[in-house]
Amino acid sequence: MGRKNIKLIRKQELIQASITAIYRHGFADLTVNQIAQDAETSTGSIHYYFGGKEALLEATMRHLLSRLHDAAVSRLSGLSQPTERLEAVVLANFDETFMSIETCRVWTQFWAYAPYHQGLSRLQKLNKARVRSNLAAELKQLFPEQSVNAMVGAVQAFMDGVWVQAAQSQHEPDLVHIQERAREFLAHSLSLRAITAE
Repeated sequence: MGRKNIKLIRKQELIQASITAIYRHGFADLTVNQIAQDAETSTGSIHYYFGGKEALLEATMRHLLSRLHDAAVSRLSGLSQPTERLEAVVLANFDETFMSIETCRVWTQFWAYAPYHQGLSRLQKLNKARVRSNLAAELKQLFPEQSVNAMVGAVQAFMDGVWVQAAQSQHEPDLVHIQERAREFLAHSLSLRAITAE
């Protein structure tokens, strides 16, 4: 195995260790030592591969964003109808490959901390803009232009609410139930088209 592959694997292990450490200990009290213990390595490895805790946390957030992006791409594949594509964009946030109690707690803690951290704040803004763009692209085909921003906000609020509730639970999220709730929410939202068109 080449040096490049070993380095990539080690970085991925440290990213997973940081996710586990945040889940176990919380973001506020997280230390490099705790991450190193979960990775079964020394603190020097974190500094060697990432330059420090802050850079590792940014890499961890980018990793989670990449998983969300992959889930969306997979669900959107082959779909052409705006209603189907809208559902795919929303359900990607509750995908089996992405959503768990661990990722819910880590995700919500990252975003709570983002306003106080330049790198995480930038990632949060990029993610929010991407989600808004993806939702708006489909909703523009379904609702009058003057209603699109409000609908985007409503869908984002629904998704955020589900994640916060899941993060506060003591159990793994029931993804079948959550996805069904999401479909019901979208069906209700789409039923408003006739009203908003008047």
